[in-house]
Amino acid sequence: MSVAIEAPADPAARKWRTLRVTWPPGGDLRVTIRGTGAGNVLGGTFWTELAELLDLAEATGRPGSIVLAGDGGTFSQGLDLRWYLTRLRRAARGRRVGDLLAADARRLQDTITMLARSSRAVIADIDGECTGAAFELVCACDVRYASARTWFSLPEAELGLVADLGGLQRLPRLLGEGLVRELALGCGRLGAARAARIGLVNGTPAELTAFAGRVRVQPPAVVAELKRQLEAPHEQELARGLERAAGWNTGHAADGLPARMRARLAGGPEPRR
Repeated sequence: MSVAIEAPADPAARKWRTLRVTWPPGGDLRVTIRGTGAGNVLGGTFWTELAELLDLAEATGRPGSIVLAGDGGTFSQGLDLRWYLTRLRRAARGRRVGDLLAADARRLQDTITMLARSSRAVIADIDGECTGAAFELVCACDVRYASARTWFSLPEAELGLVADLGGLQRLPRLLGEGLVRELALGCGRLGAARAARIGLVNGTPAELTAFAGRVRVQPPAVVAELKRQLEAPHEQELARGLERAAGWNTGHAADGLPARMRARLAGGPEPRR
């Protein structure tokens, strides 16, 4: 008696709460971030769904790149502070804020690492604001295409945090240390034109389609191995940096973090231009 083997689920056939997913035959897997709130913010459900989607995509065996975009003229305003404030309040009641910060940092780091290690080319299609955790997310993509109205920022220092999702480790390879220090220390904005001049952005959205088409005809095994070869020299340094950043936030950022998050939600300091 033969046993039928279930084919892996099609990510585009599943209903997602924080993502809109399409995957046309012979095309690329397009993932549009809707997030968990206004500005396509990245709350817990988003991180869970992104990890699940990446697992499903790998299991299908279908060719094609992953194209990551944002919904409605904004890529993402970063971490969902309302979601995180609720978690902090619950943790504070049990005096477990440090444990929460450590566990959540590892979880989010692992999801971004999954994206970076995908066997597929991962292409960021960026329009509008791309800040904080969202900026760190696109740093893990293979290439980035951005509209003229796009801007980037690392505002974590204003919350009393260091960016701990890989931005401080991946960005120096993309921008050079001087500009990374400018962004991380000053919490300012990096506009699309400057980002293109220094190589963070590979082109405009109009150029993305042609690039994705060129990648699509390459053997998938070659694409996967090219990515492994490019990442291998940096893996140990990245792992150490992620551990250090998460450890520092766990030990130093708990006091006053809820108040700083509430102030930002209430219209606190905006990233400086």
